[in-house]
Amino acid sequence: MIRENAGKKSYVPVGAAVVFAVLYTTGVLMVGALPGIDKPGTAVVSHLRDHGGQMRVQTLFLTLGSLALVTVLGYARARLDGPSAYVFTIGSAMMLVEVSIATWFFSGLALHATSLDPGTARALLDVASMFGPILTAADVMIAVPIVLAAKAGRFPRWLGILAAVFAIEQLVETVTIVGGPGLFISPGGPMNTYLGGTLFIIFFLALGAVLSWAPQPQT
Repeated sequence: MIRENAGKKSYVPVGAAVVFAVLYTTGVLMVGALPGIDKPGTAVVSHLRDHGGQMRVQTLFLTLGSLALVTVLGYARARLDGPSAYVFTIGSAMMLVEVSIATWFFSGLALHATSLDPGTARALLDVASMFGPILTAADVMIAVPIVLAAKAGRFPRWLGILAAVFAIEQLVETVTIVGGPGLFISPGGPMNTYLGGTLFIIFFLALGAVLSWAPQPQT
């Protein structure tokens, strides 16, 4: 069978990928790093009081960015088949759910920052800090099917290499689940935020570009 859209190009995926990258990057940079798990509850409350408004705007950006990201995921899913396609679907759903739940905590904490108990703030932020470490599993579920699809010729080889690098980094990043306070590998720390977060955005931006500029092969 020959796919009806074989050889045709659509700029929707790359446009959605750019929107996602801009909104996610802006949302993260406008607030900056949250107090790490080594900081006391008073530091958390102080940060929330200083950046509460920006954190709610950040949640808006992440929500809109997720709408753009799911567009990229939908186009990518159309290039997959077999068991890897189901794994990709499960990973995509898992990732979006985890992003949504994490933003509930971040933005919810900012609603009444002036009256927030330091112990409560620290406990809830600790829960939210595990978002990055647990997200790694979903990212692997998304990246590995792209690696296999690139090997089968459905995507360019360079995208498969990038997906493999992303998958390996995310597997290594699972160490942040048990990382200690104040370390590079602490939950919600630099490895999650800067290394993993940067690769996360680069990977999906590249995926959107390929989906637009590399015609779907005939099958």
